[in-house]
Amino acid sequence: MARPRLVSDEVILDATREVLAELGPGKLTLAAVGARAGLAPPTLLQRFGSKRGLLLASAARSPSMLLRAAEEAEARNTSPLAALRDFALTAVAHIKHREELGNGFVQLDVADPEFRQYALAHSAAIVDTCARFYQAAVEAGELRPNIDVPALARHTLVCLAGALQVWAVNDWGSLHDFLTDQLDLTIGPYLAQE
Repeated sequence: MARPRLVSDEVILDATREVLAELGPGKLTLAAVGARAGLAPPTLLQRFGSKRGLLLASAARSPSMLLRAAEEAEARNTSPLAALRDFALTAVAHIKHREELGNGFVQLDVADPEFRQYALAHSAAIVDTCARFYQAAVEAGELRPNIDVPALARHTLVCLAGALQVWAVNDWGSLHDFLTDQLDLTIGPYLAQE
């Protein structure tokens, strides 16, 4: 009979994300993740097979985390545009220091096809979520009718990704405030006239 798992995969993957942000994929070790999650490295090997398997599991979870964040933002807001802003800011709320952005999956996403598929799914989740919120904003009269919703959603992905990079390099105030300003500049031209 298998022993019950006292630490869930969710807890382990949260710990992986935290250690990844601190150390980057090259310096991340099973020992560091295990210490954060309260497990021995052999337990992580048993569950995920390898450090790579653990990192892939973490990357694979990213799109579902975004979709959960979108649902929660929608539940907290009655305005589709407020929900979109809430979603975007919640998605990056875990980033406390600019150095964390250099330690993420980007180097793996570009060079490794398995990680890249999850990066593409992550991007698609952002674009699809933004498109859904923008379409709802058009229908609610918050945005002008007849805008190109898919193009605006893709542009918002570019805005979010670019804002993270620019903020990390320049350290212009808080990420929350900088990202809010960039979203407002992106959405502003499409607001319905009052």
